[in-house]
Amino acid sequence: MILGIRNEDKSKWEKRVPLIPAHIKRLVNEGYKVLVEPSSHRYIDNPEFEKAGAIVTENINEADIIIGVKEIPKEKIEDNKIYMFFSHTIKGQEYNMPMLKTLVEKKCTLIDYELIKDAITGERLIFFGRFAGIAGMIETLYAAGQKYKMLGYETPLEKVKRAYEYKSVAHAKKEIAEIGDEIRKKGLPKELLPLTIGITGYGHVSRGAWEILDLLHVEEITPGQLLNGYFDKKRPIIYKIVFRIYHFVKPLKEEFTFKHYYEHPELYAPDFNKYIPKLSILVNGIYWDPRYPKLITLKDFKELWLKGENKLKVIGDVTCDVNGSIELTVRDGDPDKGFLTYIPEEDRFVDGILDKGATDMVVTILPSELPKDSSEYFSSVLINLIKPVLKADYNVDFEKLNLPPEIKNAIICHKGELTPKYKYLEEYL
Repeated sequence: MILGIRNEDKSKWEKRVPLIPAHIKRLVNEGYKVLVEPSSHRYIDNPEFEKAGAIVTENINEADIIIGVKEIPKEKIEDNKIYMFFSHTIKGQEYNMPMLKTLVEKKCTLIDYELIKDAITGERLIFFGRFAGIAGMIETLYAAGQKYKMLGYETPLEKVKRAYEYKSVAHAKKEIAEIGDEIRKKGLPKELLPLTIGITGYGHVSRGAWEILDLLHVEEITPGQLLNGYFDKKRPIIYKIVFRIYHFVKPLKEEFTFKHYYEHPELYAPDFNKYIPKLSILVNGIYWDPRYPKLITLKDFKELWLKGENKLKVIGDVTCDVNGSIELTVRDGDPDKGFLTYIPEEDRFVDGILDKGATDMVVTILPSELPKDSSEYFSSVLINLIKPVLKADYNVDFEKLNLPPEIKNAIICHKGELTPKYKYLEEYL
């Protein structure tokens, strides 16, 4: 089997690689031929791949298996290939259905990283979520610092840079920790107190966000304390509030259980509005699809704002589902179009950070802002998953395909046929 690594051409901001040269060298030393498409925007220069033994070439069509990070334009899909990337198709995402249809028509096999899970626990085995959370929190704090400055409030947060301006996660953490020290020494403007930052979710994304927020010497309070005011609202510090599912939805009949919620989300109603007037900043890290209640609707947000309950001025929608759990996210964007401001008084959206309304961080490729750290981590996992993928015989029918269950369950289509687990996608094609 010949392995091809494609150039990420979806965006000039996409600097990640699925495999770094050190891991490519291991494959080459084991006898595998590796082809790499050249790129002008990867964080790793093309000669580094050649030093690792790969062949850098504009034409990787000789490869049997082609891997990447993001989706492949449908016009670049070749017949009978095995592809491995984040396809963003399992929700029936309309914008990616032409790509999936082309993969089916061209008799391809698609392995989706997002679906590679532990066969027993169901936990995802390979992901960029932590880095999305880290970059997303940095971007959100940047937006807050700039917005507060525009509103006339000087805070140490205005020293936070864009995530892509830091050389590494370690570099970002060092500088943000220094900002945290400054907040502890100098405090915050009394007009902004209590400065409360909420984070929804408990997974890799949210935990990545915590890593950054905790550098600011925050004090954690519960959602109940936020509502009841059982904390010192005049302390010049940042309060952190973590919201689990049972904080922002309520059962219509049954007692809340995670199992019941996931099986019957239609029997639950949204219950987050009561927190909105109490939050300064919200970072959203939840999984969402149309079966689940919304977190914030545009109608509710506008009504609260126009009633004077307008404390929530910055949202970091790390999950970035357009018109999804947060309806202020009416679009997503690359880092150069990563902020959007909703002005409730005018019921309109304006690009960028403004001195009015609520600003939403909508960067859709957050881990690419920290390409070195995110690629090195991802590659360290993928190198152990890719070998059985390279050894398998894809000429056989799906039932006979000899792959570990973690990988076999991540195959959306095989030789142009949707696999049994993903047959439901036919209705979207």
